[in-house]
Amino acid sequence: MHIAYTPEQEELRRELREYFAGIMTPEVRESQASGETTLQGRDGAYWKIANRMGRDGWLGIGWPKEYGGQDRSMMEQLIFTDEATLAGAAVPFLTINTVGPTLMEYGTQEQRDFFLPKILSGDMHFSIGYSEPEAGTDLANLRTRAVRDGDDFVINGQKMWISLIHVADYLWLAARTDPDVKAHKGLTMFLVPTDTPGLSWSEVRTLAGQTVSQLTFEDMRVPASAVVGEINGGWSLMTGQLNRERVALCSAAGVQLALHETRRWAEETRLPDGTRVIDQEQVKLNLGRVHAKVEYLKLINWKIAWAVDHGAKVGPADASATKIFGTEFATEAYRLLMECFGEDAYLTADTPGVVLRGRIEKMYRSALILTFGGGTNEIQRDMIAMFGLRMPRPPR
Repeated sequence: MHIAYTPEQEELRRELREYFAGIMTPEVRESQASGETTLQGRDGAYWKIANRMGRDGWLGIGWPKEYGGQDRSMMEQLIFTDEATLAGAAVPFLTINTVGPTLMEYGTQEQRDFFLPKILSGDMHFSIGYSEPEAGTDLANLRTRAVRDGDDFVINGQKMWISLIHVADYLWLAARTDPDVKAHKGLTMFLVPTDTPGLSWSEVRTLAGQTVSQLTFEDMRVPASAVVGEINGGWSLMTGQLNRERVALCSAAGVQLALHETRRWAEETRLPDGTRVIDQEQVKLNLGRVHAKVEYLKLINWKIAWAVDHGAKVGPADASATKIFGTEFATEAYRLLMECFGEDAYLTADTPGVVLRGRIEKMYRSALILTFGGGTNEIQRDMIAMFGLRMPRPPR
């Protein structure tokens, strides 16, 4: 059996590779790799690259034509994701692939007319406001309250571990609007401008060197027109958005790029006795293990893309299975690649003698968060058992 891209898909890969080579200059790549982009707001590379891709029509590669998109297949969207990752382009995937499609399905006509063109052009970015200090994995227990007051809702509470708020125009916010019903039935989704009075945040530095934020809402007032979908009907919006996010987390391209760079370094670098690093048995084993699993992950992604293109829906079990394998493999892969560097593997980017400018070490630290971002992998296994294997819900 020979599984490969079609000639048309190969042509798209070539077109995208040339496109990203033109906009991802060495200076831009370095800025994004250093993490400067999230601190510079609209002046940073993150915003500029997203805006450029929007103007050139690439952000809407998978959107329906009625909303200004290209209406490309899921397989072609996957090619775009992989090529963007290989080029180091920070695409606003959460905004494009999760918020946008959810607004298409549940938003009012007024919301669609206002938000979708701005998202498509790269002029509007979202941050996702779900996790809380007391409700990380179990989102049904979130406590941020939204109380109706005339034509407005008054919101009080906190969110934790919120990413990209520095570059976001709007917060995709989940809040509890009915405390007297079952936990998951009393939630509502809101569209909140990040400059709304009563919304503040403080930075939290993570192991990966990335900045996330703790958000505080103090009598923050938003109009009822900010509600997405039905009041108290936010749970289905949240789960649908998270299913899309879980699949989007697992592109194989990042590990492929790291594997390529590590193998090239191992071929070109010699030990004190003159032998090449790649001639060591353990290095060969590590590179082989990463190669085998990255090819398997690529096939999983192709299978999901093919199924969607032929009318299937990605259910919770499929999304969770992909998320578990992809994120746990990424952590394992970067660890195996680091072992190829020996004791220099743990040197960070600004350290003399650092290997590959510390990119693999940084990728390893960054990959850890993916095992619990978008829903912890432990809970994902419960979801596979319940929705995929029809087993009873585990006791809590």
